[in-house]
Amino acid sequence: MDRSGAVEMYQSRYSIAAFTLIELLITIAIVAILSTLAYPSYQSFITKARRGEASRELQAFAAGMERYYANNDASYKDATPTRITGSSHTEHGYYSLAVTLSDNNQSYTLSATATGAQANDSKCPSFTLTSTGKKGPPATVDRCW
Repeated sequence: MDRSGAVEMYQSRYSIAAFTLIELLITIAIVAILSTLAYPSYQSFITKARRGEASRELQAFAAGMERYYANNDASYKDATPTRITGSSHTEHGYYSLAVTLSDNNQSYTLSATATGAQANDSKCPSFTLTSTGKKGPPATVDRCW
């Protein structure tokens, strides 16, 4: 076997299919561009999804307030988030809960204020729910609730 035949046989037996450096760089650039475009949309989706936690927890808090009222001589006196729900924050800690009593402890306004990672939510930083079922703040009801 001559020398060129031996080289040919060696190359065919041990040839490696691989990507060139330019192909890898182009692939990395495409992935980087797609990531740059997708990440803000993902963050927006996560922020909106977390708003559901505030809504759900306020409604559960309101139900707890009604039970408290029935069990405490028709008064909301001394009602606190910790006493009603067991915590002053929502389940995953994205909102802090508070209650404001009025009308001689006969009505209330519940509030959930964004904290932690959710504090960057500039469109819906807080939610309120009154003892009459009114949701607020009024300017954000359609967008946030």
